Amino acid sequence: MNAEEFGRRLEQMRDRITQIAPDGQLPAQAFEELLSAVEELCVAQEELRQQNEDLASAHHALDEQRRRYQQLFHYAPDAYLLTDLTGIVREANLSAARLLRVKPQFLIGKALVSFVAMGDRPRIRAELGRWRSEPTPKTLEVKLQPRGGEPFDAAIALSVARGGPQDTAVGFRWLVRDVSAQIQETEELRLREEASRRVAEASEAHARHVQKLESIGVLAGGIAHDFNNLLHVVLGNADLARLHLAADSPAAEHVDEVIRATQRAAELTQQLLAYSGRGSFESRQLDLSDEVREMATLLRTAISKQAALVWDLESDLPVVMVDPTQIRQVVMNLITNASDALDDRPGTITLRTGRVRDGQAGGDTDDFVYLEIADTGCGMDSSTLQRIFDPFFTTKFTGRGLGLAAVMGIVESHRGHIRIHTSPGEGTAFRILLPAVPTDREARPRHSSGTHWRGRGTVLVVEDEEGVREVVGRMLERLGFRVLMADDGVAALEMLDAEAADATVVLLDLSMPRMGGADCLRHIRERRPTLPVVLMSGYTEQEVATKLIDNAGDSTAFLQKPFLPQDLTRVIRQVARPVAS
Repeated sequence: MNAEEFGRRLEQMRDRITQIAPDGQLPAQAFEELLSAVEELCVAQEELRQQNEDLASAHHALDEQRRRYQQLFHYAPDAYLLTDLTGIVREANLSAARLLRVKPQFLIGKALVSFVAMGDRPRIRAELGRWRSEPTPKTLEVKLQPRGGEPFDAAIALSVARGGPQDTAVGFRWLVRDVSAQIQETEELRLREEASRRVAEASEAHARHVQKLESIGVLAGGIAHDFNNLLHVVLGNADLARLHLAADSPAAEHVDEVIRATQRAAELTQQLLAYSGRGSFESRQLDLSDEVREMATLLRTAISKQAALVWDLESDLPVVMVDPTQIRQVVMNLITNASDALDDRPGTITLRTGRVRDGQAGGDTDDFVYLEIADTGCGMDSSTLQRIFDPFFTTKFTGRGLGLAAVMGIVESHRGHIRIHTSPGEGTAFRILLPAVPTDREARPRHSSGTHWRGRGTVLVVEDEEGVREVVGRMLERLGFRVLMADDGVAALEMLDAEAADATVVLLDLSMPRMGGADCLRHIRERRPTLPVVLMSGYTEQEVATKLIDNAGDSTAFLQKPFLPQDLTRVIRQVARPVAS
């Protein structure tokens, strides 16, 4: 009965007691005790009513809490499941249903392992059987296989669910999260970091490579400078000695061989200078197709007899500003390499010219004329390709490894670029890009050297190498000049103020101690603005020499060591025409 029913019955009992003793027939004491008991029962009834209200309120709060729990469980953003100890689903929220693509009511009673990818099922079964020895919560990473969907990476937080009076294990709680996006982002981040690391390593390796090449270039240029000075002494003296020999002298042939060998050695130093970017050149405008076409006979003799030479030369090309001798060297080096790549097997070597717009060179898209030499030979792998421009690297049994290094130096000194296409077994194509010149196609006329020309006046030779001074002096004396000599720029300026005041030409070496050629030339121009000066060097500071010559006009020229008397004659005639007789 409830509290109201209990109160009603108490009132009925009080009324009956009053009826039983209306006239006080019961002893007064017993009557009072009976009424007191009834009052106590009334109090108990009130307490019981209050307890019932408290209990009803507690039940209501518990129901509200259970309802909120159910809402939190079912509508939680993460997937929650409850299974028994064998992994059979007893309860699942909506997120779990969406994740596994199954309606919640159809998840109940299913084995959760059936939604795990085949490769991870043994591991999940092993974890279910390990709860007694390892009851602590753990995190697993597995691939889940939803119904009718693609597998995805998931992270599962697994813990044992306990209940009952003895707090015994009754099942497992599963918190499941789709981490495929995080894993993909992590992988992408790893790949970006790996790419960044590779770029940094490649950049560092390139920087080291450039530093190495620059160091070798400086070394090569220095060697070429000193070697050219020595060659000049040999070549000059041999040529002078040849002039004193009769045509039928037995020694003439030997002297001629010395001259030829010295000239070949000078060509080798030119390769070193070309690699270092300090080779001398006399640029003029020319048609690249015409220049290559003129080399036809020479090129056919330079390639293997098994090779077929194919010409694909475009007509009406824009002119390029280049040194013809160095461009011929580029063609010869590349055509020789192409022939070697055929390895005495039948094959084809193609010479192709054309024009192209190239935007990889420096940012802006520019017009270039290209020369391409392609072969059907063995090709190159990536490791060989990375080293082909290294000086002294060669794949030939007999080779100095300077050919392509010299090609690179020549092309860069002409502000050009090299593109290479190659792969093992598929041949190689070298494309040389040279800036097109948007001017007329007339080439600058060449000066005639003359063989019987005589000069007059005084020539001041400024050279720190004694052997070179002596040889140049003898060449000039044979041309009819009075010769004065100075071993550096300071001494040269002193002589111009004294005994060489009437000098008609100055031969000035660029590299000297105390005062070099550039500083000395500046002082000469301050004192004698129109005095003809011929700059000479075995170690061509091409940029410096070009700048000095451009600033000085026609009264300044450049002469590359070693040189023959006819070379000296040609340059002196160029800058000092009034002294001709």
